[in-house]
Amino acid sequence: MLPIHYSLLLHFIGLGLIFTTIFGGWILTGQYKRSKDWSTKVLHVRSLRAIGLLSPIGVLIMLVSGIGNMTLGPYHYTLFSDAWLSTKLVFFVVLAGLGVFFGIRGGRRSKLVHHVAAGSAPEGAEDSIRALDRQQRWSYVVQAVLLLIILGLSIVKPT
Repeated sequence: MLPIHYSLLLHFIGLGLIFTTIFGGWILTGQYKRSKDWSTKVLHVRSLRAIGLLSPIGVLIMLVSGIGNMTLGPYHYTLFSDAWLSTKLVFFVVLAGLGVFFGIRGGRRSKLVHHVAAGSAPEGAEDSIRALDRQQRWSYVVQAVLLLIILGLSIVKPT
């Protein structure tokens, strides 16, 4: 079993990975949107895929280290012992679920962008890409808000 300070360090690493995924993705999506050339857009969606692959690693680290922090810490929380912890877990599950859902949508967008750049896109692909772009942009806003709520619940710990 890991001592609490190692578990806490892992928790911060997981938090950093999730922050990187959300805010790095947000920045790269902005660069993608400003690109006019489809070959440049292909490079951006490839980079977005690489950053998106950090997300499951961050979620796994957060779950394992969060359980470690609950059991190793001086307070020994149980799953639903405190309202702030239960609320935080619900927001975390929603955040992870949104990440999975929009990761799949981002993969669909990436394929369409590759097809448009290669000139083999089906009819209406650019309209689909615009719709997926709007969804992706809003997903980053919602995920950032959820992450800040989770961080706030971790710091304040309301009763």
